[in-house]
Amino acid sequence: MEIANKSKELFSIKGWVKNSFCDWEGEISTVIFLPGCNFRCPFCQNWDLATNPDSFASLDWETIKKSIDAEKDFIDGVVITGGEPFMSKNLENLLKEIKEIDLKVKIDTNGSFPEKLEKVLSKGLIDSISMDIKNSLNLKDYGKTIGGTNEKILDNVKNSINIIKSSGIDYEFRTTLLPVFHSLSRVKEIGEYLNRAKRYILQGYRSIGVNPQFTCSETFSKEQLETFKKEIEGFFDECRIRYYK
Repeated sequence: MEIANKSKELFSIKGWVKNSFCDWEGEISTVIFLPGCNFRCPFCQNWDLATNPDSFASLDWETIKKSIDAEKDFIDGVVITGGEPFMSKNLENLLKEIKEIDLKVKIDTNGSFPEKLEKVLSKGLIDSISMDIKNSLNLKDYGKTIGGTNEKILDNVKNSINIIKSSGIDYEFRTTLLPVFHSLSRVKEIGEYLNRAKRYILQGYRSIGVNPQFTCSETFSKEQLETFKKEIEGFFDECRIRYYK
């Protein structure tokens, strides 16, 4: 993640990866990181950005925009991630400016802001969505995974799932799996809830960027994820594994 001191902080951008081949599958993207998150997932790969965003200097959007515009023939789109992008007050204006460059946009979200999600969808400001499904959709399991929850948050997550499934744009749901939080039965519950979703990704855990206080003594192997996939792939048009060594 490229971090630098800039004077203009219109969109409070905290990180920028100029070229990425892994943040939007099948696309060459440039990735913008927005600060803050309302979840406290202990295995978050952008822990500092989510919990201590002021420790990162803000980047100048105009500089980023000029670079993206100059290189737009060589990239397919822009990924907006975080943190949780929908916590940023100026997200909609940022999306509009990206659209002015005539590039596609993918947004990564935890799904806890369905009204904001629906608004940007209605305005045609995003072309693809990746939503994290943290665990089986009950208060106990979800709360354990995100550091505490309530009925409102869980209802928001469920509403976002419905909005995304009926959005008409490209999307994927994805779950990062760890034995301390997940099991085959919980994964089956997720599959049953997401029934007939377009795409679901089973993600292996990576420790890069994770809070050092989170110790993970056990992870799922790729073979174990394959077992999970076989049990739930019938719920989806497409079900795949995303596994990093």
